[in-house]
Amino acid sequence: MSGDSTRPGHQTGFKTRAISGLNGPAAAEWGRRNGLGARLPFSHNLTSVFPPDLARTRPEFFPLENGRRLEPPPGSYFWNPDIARPDVARYAAEAARNHFIAHPEAVSFALGVNDALIWGESPELIDLVGTPGATIGDQGSGGGMRWFRERPDYSNLVFTFMNRAAAELARTHPDKYLGALAYYWCENTPDFPLHPQVIPFLTADRSQGYDPAFWAEEMALQERWGRLAGEQVPDAGGPGRRLGMYDYLYGLGFLIPRIHTKLLAANLRHARSAGFTDYYAEIAPNWGLDPITPWLTAQLLLDPGQSESGLLDEFHRRYFQEAEVPMRRFFERCEAQWMNQPGPSYWLKHFRNESQAAVFPSKVCAELRILLEEARRMARSAKVRARVELVSDTFGVTERFVDFKERRDAVIRASLTIASQGKGETSSAGSRTRAEQTDFLGGLPAALEACLEARSEFIGYTVRLLQARPLALHPFGWGDYLKNDPVPLAVMAIHTAMALRPVSEGPAILKDPRVAPLQQASLRTAPDAGGVSVGVELLRNPTMSGPPAPPRTIAGLKYSVPLPPEWQSRVEPAEHHSAELSGGALRLSGTKDTMLSQWTATAGEVPGGPAPSQVGQIRVRGRVSPGTAVSLILAWLDGNHRHLGFKTVRLPDGEWPEFVPLVQAGMQPTGAAWVGLGLRVQNQVAGDWLEAGGFSLRRE
Repeated sequence: MSGDSTRPGHQTGFKTRAISGLNGPAAAEWGRRNGLGARLPFSHNLTSVFPPDLARTRPEFFPLENGRRLEPPPGSYFWNPDIARPDVARYAAEAARNHFIAHPEAVSFALGVNDALIWGESPELIDLVGTPGATIGDQGSGGGMRWFRERPDYSNLVFTFMNRAAAELARTHPDKYLGALAYYWCENTPDFPLHPQVIPFLTADRSQGYDPAFWAEEMALQERWGRLAGEQVPDAGGPGRRLGMYDYLYGLGFLIPRIHTKLLAANLRHARSAGFTDYYAEIAPNWGLDPITPWLTAQLLLDPGQSESGLLDEFHRRYFQEAEVPMRRFFERCEAQWMNQPGPSYWLKHFRNESQAAVFPSKVCAELRILLEEARRMARSAKVRARVELVSDTFGVTERFVDFKERRDAVIRASLTIASQGKGETSSAGSRTRAEQTDFLGGLPAALEACLEARSEFIGYTVRLLQARPLALHPFGWGDYLKNDPVPLAVMAIHTAMALRPVSEGPAILKDPRVAPLQQASLRTAPDAGGVSVGVELLRNPTMSGPPAPPRTIAGLKYSVPLPPEWQSRVEPAEHHSAELSGGALRLSGTKDTMLSQWTATAGEVPGGPAPSQVGQIRVRGRVSPGTAVSLILAWLDGNHRHLGFKTVRLPDGEWPEFVPLVQAGMQPTGAAWVGLGLRVQNQVAGDWLEAGGFSLRRE
């Protein structure tokens, strides 16, 4: 392998090669043996350089909103300094200079922006980013703001700051670098060359290259960054031009195989050719699902010009040996599933999202299981059997997760169908036969029982696997996959049917200990089948009547939706976001992440009595794409506003032209002082829309 030339088009290895999540001595040794090492400092660091307590002496360094400077609380991370100000850049350069004096061996100092969306609206900032709705190309506070990937484009702001800081640092340390993030609101190239001592790391989830439009855009973006990095030649004796690539290759946050070898290889080859010199990826591997990903990444970082087909041949031949053929077919089919998934891409699609189950429907899981069983039969040596069984056993988590997700969706769909069918019906005199009620329920009791069994099997199997094989899956949050609880909605649907089509005794599932407590909570507090309210309404202005308060607006970007003052909301600014309140219903489209909520004091606990219960309900309709999340949230806080837990119920993807009720219920946790109802909508794509109304939060 030849040296580390940084000439565009010269196919050699990346100068630095680092991936995250290789936890423990064995994994670290694996990384060393495969050519991996430490990353350059470049990531989120502005809260360290500008700690919140600095606001006491330098308030002008912090974001400006409505004429006032933000005073961030200790430990907060939702804001960025006012980096449009030249004195902020000089202060950052001084922090870097002090670091290099204390650590002369250091190569780079991180000035990556905070993982935050509040930037402020100082005149200096508006001059650099413009405002939405103004004419593109205008100058000053009337200038037009750019958008990139449907997010505000703040690249000119971020890299003006970086250039200023680098120019200041160069006066004393012309051989040192400042690391930066080309991330989220600053992924696009700025309109000017970079100082040679700035190393931007360009972030993206390039597994989304299954979407041809995203892939073409990403390849063009890399070429623009490569040209920009090559536009400014450093003075003799100065540092060489450096340009960083940042990938999300999880692992972490997925319970399905996330195989995309061809995209991975094409990206690294193209990036190196475009002039990228340094590399970092978040992987946190699932060794039982994606063993190919970290190994293939490490090999290609040493020489991106290698054939991925040849490397994959080597991997399957050496790792699975006599079971090579069926295991190769298994992973090739997994890759095909990823590449053929429906819908457009978006930032970190399916990450920590139950929607990922749709990529591997149960029918496909059954076909993949046949390949794994064939590989088990072919594995003769103990070593190969152990490797095949690691994949086979871990894929068992995928199978059980998918089964649970499909059964949960079936329960929610059936419950919403009953609610729609029951609307307008009234109970007739006399009892119905069991057959008549069963017909109206459409098998919902059996579906609910099967869903609960699938949930228990998913949890129990996964816990046992992780105890026996801790490397199989990277540690994950169970709430990502379990928080969507369909039981209260199903209970309400069953009782709707029982009220409209009475029988002497309800289905046995209502007595199941996993259902009975929530049944009691639901019945004590929720509207009955005729829509008559039961319990005490806790929401103030549940119909959202009266004039809405104007949305929170910073630098022309909307951070909330127009709602009456009793309600709160937050919005991630997005190019096509639209929110309209009319007749007590809120219509949303084009949203990246929108949350509306209301908190209210609980009734307290009765000593010696049962735990109080609350039920939330929202009526919704719309179009929901796979990966889009529409969730009702029921949550509790203690007296110090610390979270005590929450539950959700989620509207399945599809067309919902008529209003249907989302319902969630729960027993109030010990120590709860506040209970809240929320609606969260995430990752709407073109054509998606949602209308929501009929908000209710009741207690017994």
